[in-house]
Amino acid sequence: MKRKALEKAKRKHKALRGSSARAADLIALASVLGREAVAGRGKEPTFLSRDFPDLRPLTIPKHGGKDLKTGTKNSILNQLEDDISRHEMELGEDDDEHKEQADDEDEDGPDPVGQDH
Repeated sequence: MKRKALEKAKRKHKALRGSSARAADLIALASVLGREAVAGRGKEPTFLSRDFPDLRPLTIPKHGGKDLKTGTKNSILNQLEDDISRHEMELGEDDDEHKEQADDEDEDGPDPVGQDH
């Protein structure tokens, strides 16, 4: 996941915390965070993380387009917050690797292209 997409997902997550939400809103956020629906795991739709298979399955009940109860919504958002944290950690590690590579190149000095040795 790219940093820009993650920041957008974090804003959506925060907005859902402060308002009522329908299953479709949470399913959309789960999809952005890399969750995919799987069949055969009970009567409610269940979503597994493609990026982090060790994360717990997430069930998002569909209640005919009605708003979810606050406790249900918050429980789902708590699980999606774990997804956000994992993506942040992964992006942070990628940033650290790129920074280390750039630092290594700086320590070696400019590349002596075109100079005779």
